Amino acid sequence: MILGLMPFSPRLRKGVQSLALSLLMAGITTAAVKIFGWKFWPRAQPTLRSATRPRAHALADDQRLVAVSAEPPIGVPAAKDGGVLVAPAPRKLSASDMFAAAKLARGRGDTTEALRLCKQLEEFFPNSPEGINAHVALGMLYLTLDQAELALQEFATFRRIGDPELKAEAYWGQAQALRKLARHDDERTVLTELIASYPRSAYVAAARARLGELSSDAGAR
Repeated sequence: MILGLMPFSPRLRKGVQSLALSLLMAGITTAAVKIFGWKFWPRAQPTLRSATRPRAHALADDQRLVAVSAEPPIGVPAAKDGGVLVAPAPRKLSASDMFAAAKLARGRGDTTEALRLCKQLEEFFPNSPEGINAHVALGMLYLTLDQAELALQEFATFRRIGDPELKAEAYWGQAQALRKLARHDDERTVLTELIASYPRSAYVAAARARLGELSSDAGAR
């Protein structure tokens, strides 16, 4: 009561008016927000994560991750290795070059290399003269390795498909393989055919001598 009767000083009166005006504005603002939904604060800026979205996955990325094997040359069959087509290695030697290389390898005592080349000749050039003659060369190599059964097969193949003028060596090689296998009756038959078919062959003298040994062994028994 006493306070209400006391006069206000100009400064205090001004402060009270300012406080009343502030309260009035706050009330009006609160009412406006409730009625109209007004907002007076600034819109939130997007965060760094939303602003820097990850780059979309491009199709080119997938293509760089896929390994593509080279296509085989036209006309050359491709082999499968684990389901992937693999072009065969190109041949760099002709049949004549390969046969000459096998002969050189055999001459210097490199049996392994000579075997490899002769087998490739039979595989890559089976119908060429060199591929056919490789059967005799391979048979002789098998004889040096004491693989008489394999040698016998090679000589028999050459006698079936080889040049008749060159079969004397196949006859002699076949007789040698039969001798290693102790098939003396078959050996005698082949030696007899050799002498009858190729009387001028360089193997005839050795064939006659071997037939003499076989006859002596048979008489001794």
